[in-house]
Amino acid sequence: MGLSSSQGRLLMLTSRLNDIELSEVMIAQRQARLAFQSEKAASEYNEKMSNYKIQIKLPDSNSDYGFSKQELDFDNMSSLGYLVTNAERQIYLKKDENGEWIIPKDYLGQEILQIDENTGKARVVSGKDENGKPIVSEDEYELVDGTQYLSNPKKLQQSIVNGVLFVFNTKSSVEGISLELLSANTDMEYVLDTSDDAEAQSKYDYETARLSRQDNQLDVEMQQLETQHNAIIKEYDSVKQVIQSNVERTFKLFSNG
Repeated sequence: MGLSSSQGRLLMLTSRLNDIELSEVMIAQRQARLAFQSEKAASEYNEKMSNYKIQIKLPDSNSDYGFSKQELDFDNMSSLGYLVTNAERQIYLKKDENGEWIIPKDYLGQEILQIDENTGKARVVSGKDENGKPIVSEDEYELVDGTQYLSNPKKLQQSIVNGVLFVFNTKSSVEGISLELLSANTDMEYVLDTSDDAEAQSKYDYETARLSRQDNQLDVEMQQLETQHNAIIKEYDSVKQVIQSNVERTFKLFSNG
């Protein structure tokens, strides 16, 4: 191989090496993204498998226990006389399509609040006296539109868990019940939510299998590039040695002349 052809071959090999090294970098970046996606899938899976919910025990004559457990929402907690407040002890209610307060009722159909039309404030109804008249609290409470919380059971529960909202029982006390006190409450309990575990497991298995296939394919591509890289390096060194030998012979020829 002549000197000029050897130089041309060396330039071609150098270009090919650059292309292979760029491809290896791009594959490494794709594998890094797959690793990130895998971590995200694992994080979402762990979150779904370890999330909790608040359950409430509702009267149920068809149950052997006299009650059934349901996931807490505003309607079923109201049926047991529970209301929601914030740290300022303002009561959260929902509004109807006309913008009027929706007054919650217990499971006997009795309204658990009385709203003063003049002040717009509410008094808590804890029951009825011997004459059948509602027993109302002396304290009045401001009302706040809590539709965004009360219409979304998950958001409502999370807000109670995080201490943003509190619940109290109009039948016994107006003191707020925080997450720490739920264990002492016979109507509610804080339990592991397994309702979404099967879906979470299925999604996680699918994602890990998909990501694993892609990662394995990238490993194969990387191995192929490494094989080509090693072969070209050997040829590169060989051509470089030929060029060096040609240069040495040329200088030797001229030095002898």
